[in-house]
Amino acid sequence: MTDGKDRGILCRFAFAWAVLCMAAWLGAQTPAVAPGPAKPAGQTAKPEDASAPGGQAPSAQQQEWKTYNYPADGFRASYPSLPEAKIEEVPTEVGAFQLHTYVAQVLPVALFIGVCDYGAQGAKSDPAGLLEGAKNGAVANFSSHLLSERKIALGVNPGVAFEAESDVAHLSARIYLAGTVLYQTMVVTPLGKPYPDTARFLDSFQLLGRGAS
Repeated sequence: MTDGKDRGILCRFAFAWAVLCMAAWLGAQTPAVAPGPAKPAGQTAKPEDASAPGGQAPSAQQQEWKTYNYPADGFRASYPSLPEAKIEEVPTEVGAFQLHTYVAQVLPVALFIGVCDYGAQGAKSDPAGLLEGAKNGAVANFSSHLLSERKIALGVNPGVAFEAESDVAHLSARIYLAGTVLYQTMVVTPLGKPYPDTARFLDSFQLLGRGAS
């Protein structure tokens, strides 16, 4: 049986690792100098292609949003482009776990979903404790401070939604616990440059029966 200390280790490591993986991914994807994209011949720039008044990040409304199904990991979600899928090994003091990540970008914004199955280690864990630890781990490892939080649910599955900010970025996150599986959905934007499609992405997340076609 997993005790309280082990539950805290599990959730803190999983979400912390997710944040670190996303930060590393962003660093690798973001060019040192990002000139404006070249337009195909005959295509004119639209208002959504440029930063909106008030310092907002560009909208992805003109991009091709699609719903992507991942039945093996038990979810579907909409992205403005095909997300990059990776599997990371998460070392913890109570064993190693796999974190499956799905990341897309609308520079300089990152859209992230992470899936971590705790298996037997999490089978007897307290859902509220896991979610609280995951939230705290994200805030701490994002080097941020919590702005707001609220309890949420997806069907019968409990969750928590929260906003946090560091010195350079804003984190909008919703996390859910479905059985022994922790689902982490996040949007990271530069500080002071909100992403108009944050809710569109987070609202698109739906659970499926794992392994379903």
